[in-house]
Amino acid sequence: MKKNEAAKIKNLLIKNDSSIKEAMRVIDRGALGIAFIVNKENRLVGLVTDGNIRRALIKGIDIDSSVKKIANLDPLFIRNKKMNKKINRVIPLEKALCIPSLNSDYQIENVFLLYTNHNQNEILSPIIKKYVVNRNVKKVLITGGAGYLGSVLSRLLLSHGYQVVVLDNLTYGNRGIKDITNKNFEFIKGDCRNISDITKATKEVDAVIHLAAIVGDPASSLNPKETIEINYLSTTTLAEACKFNQINRFLFISTCSVYGAQAGSKKISENSPLNPVSIYAQTKIKSEHGILALADENFSPTIFRFATLFGLSPRMRFDLVINLFAAKAALNEKIEIFGGEQFRPFLGVSDAASACQAWLKTPIDKISGEIINIGFDNQNIKITDLGKIIKKNAPEAKIEIKKEVPDKRDYNVSFKKMRKLFRLKPSETISQAIKEMKNMVLKEKIKNINSPLYNNYQHFLKHFVKK
Repeated sequence: MKKNEAAKIKNLLIKNDSSIKEAMRVIDRGALGIAFIVNKENRLVGLVTDGNIRRALIKGIDIDSSVKKIANLDPLFIRNKKMNKKINRVIPLEKALCIPSLNSDYQIENVFLLYTNHNQNEILSPIIKKYVVNRNVKKVLITGGAGYLGSVLSRLLLSHGYQVVVLDNLTYGNRGIKDITNKNFEFIKGDCRNISDITKATKEVDAVIHLAAIVGDPASSLNPKETIEINYLSTTTLAEACKFNQINRFLFISTCSVYGAQAGSKKISENSPLNPVSIYAQTKIKSEHGILALADENFSPTIFRFATLFGLSPRMRFDLVINLFAAKAALNEKIEIFGGEQFRPFLGVSDAASACQAWLKTPIDKISGEIINIGFDNQNIKITDLGKIIKKNAPEAKIEIKKEVPDKRDYNVSFKKMRKLFRLKPSETISQAIKEMKNMVLKEKIKNINSPLYNNYQHFLKHFVKK
């Protein structure tokens, strides 16, 4: 056996006096969802899977207990090119078993995937040579998956073969997901504040992307109590549930709004001081702190601070500045720019989804406990420059510059860390998005861009008035 293959196998081994917690760490580090239990001579004793651990946690078994308490101590294995037991069931490829191959001393020398073909013949495929130290993610939960970003992200992940579970209370309706018919898609109508809904939604998922929130400064300010419940308390509850159930890959979507008013600052990094100017940004900061406080050797959360999104989505929004300006230009409505010298970073909604997919594919040790600004330097511009881009792509647009600045946010953000980790490039320019949105508004004959259908603030205003 080659040295690199021996090292890969070593990463999958735990001693037979190890705890469940230690097994969780090994499983999280590996790519197979399994850990092999060996004695002092490294001879196979048994194995434990992430499924064994999840079932143990549900039963309330202490993670400091011996791993042998929950392990399979009579596992399948291959020795002298023969299986030690006969398989009497169909095993589809997607549920293939990891089978260790042993040498004459009962030490692991390789690991095979075992499944059966359409004739129920057993097939063994060696996997150690192509093994990568990165837990394989197959099933992803997206909270808020029917929303502006969630509906784009759901489709992207489904197109790349992921199983997608969406948990959403359909605050904005089901327009974002109603036409998804993919067999790998599951929708659960529920609320992140309800532990029963969380328990149902997190069953057997490998990763969680937490989007659900009251999004935007104006909408969040309408009912601070509910904003805190949804944006902060439910977030920490979900993170704690994931940690308990050993769903170790957890992504929380925060915002560059946490930097607040920082006029004149040089490029703002993830380590720069925070200066929130809204309850929306404040709840995001509290959530970041709460989530990162849960991080340990097994639970590996990541924080994305998104730039302001723009672009087309199945659940369209016109309360985002680029989308709003493009729609007003299409409808020949006046565009008002307040101040204009303030910096604001922008990010295409499709690129935001791509960043989430890149996170799923990145080795967990590189993103565990990390805060990452998500955006692109060439889309980090002054609002006056945005007005010029609008005018270039919509010469008929009526733009008025006003001196007053009701929105104090001003931040020139660095995305160096994102470039280094994910090597992403923008798939769409601001100019392209403006043209697409103008065409969409005219084609679909949208007249009222302030309708609650397209505007979070107007939706919640209507919602709270009814209450």
